[in-house]
Amino acid sequence: MNQGPSIDLARYTPGILLILLAFLLMSACSPEQPALSVSLEGRLLAHEVYAPAPTPTACWRLGFDRRLEPKEDVRQVASLARWLQQTTGLPWCVQVAVPGEALLDQLCRGEVDFAVMGTVSYLKAHHRCGAQIVVRGLNSAGEDVYRAAIVVPVHSSITALADLRGRSFAFGAPTSTQGHLIPRLMLQEAGLTLNDFRIFTFNESHAATAKAVTSGRYDAGALQDTLAFNLAERGLVRILAVSEPYPSSGIVAAPDVPPQTVRLAQEALLRLNPQGADAHALHHWERSEMPCGFVRANDGDYQRLRELAATIGLLEP
Repeated sequence: MNQGPSIDLARYTPGILLILLAFLLMSACSPEQPALSVSLEGRLLAHEVYAPAPTPTACWRLGFDRRLEPKEDVRQVASLARWLQQTTGLPWCVQVAVPGEALLDQLCRGEVDFAVMGTVSYLKAHHRCGAQIVVRGLNSAGEDVYRAAIVVPVHSSITALADLRGRSFAFGAPTSTQGHLIPRLMLQEAGLTLNDFRIFTFNESHAATAKAVTSGRYDAGALQDTLAFNLAERGLVRILAVSEPYPSSGIVAAPDVPPQTVRLAQEALLRLNPQGADAHALHHWERSEMPCGFVRANDGDYQRLRELAATIGLLEP
């Protein structure tokens, strides 16, 4: 029986032996045998496979609508951006708007990738450039809705919405849902239009509206429910009326953000536990409009508010 050539292993150094061994193994393989191809994606479930998420030069930019004092707004949103960076593994940063510039303009120009924004701002951004709602907030009761409140100074003689005729009124920003859109509906239902006020004004934040009322400069004002209840408990305002609930504000993605990045952000935000494991990472999140975290949101949830916004001309370019 021919046993083939013999090799005296003692004649070779270890390095040469490795080369010889590799040669023998290669020679033993049939040249006709096809190479084995392994597809890793084929062995994973579809929801476990992620394409690489493209990242801008520096970070995914998170913008925000004004709510409280500027420093507090920045601290709140910056703490969320840090949490998102730790959770998603992607770089995040906060984009602060130039005074007088609308967040929805930044979003549609591609200067902001994600935005913590109110419903009217979202509706306008969706109408203008196709921005998409990702998640919406849960209030202190764990509900994915919010309300607007109309408040007056504590010692005001005003006792009903009808008494506001001929008085001064302070709204929030023109794009504010709780500070403008919902209060407009409340006033309409009470038979009041803007022409019925002696004077009215818009403010850049709910905090500014609250100061306008508590200082006595305006007879009444429109606020987000959480701030209104807080001020009322402290004896600083009296709540005149509260609206019915509407789908709350949330976080919106610009139209050019890759779907896989939107998905990563959404999945992270749905896991956020502001009153539990993640409380230490967030700055006074209980003062935000989403103190209990987020739920998944869809554009269709906002159809009623969209129709109202269109009726009073808020969706016009």
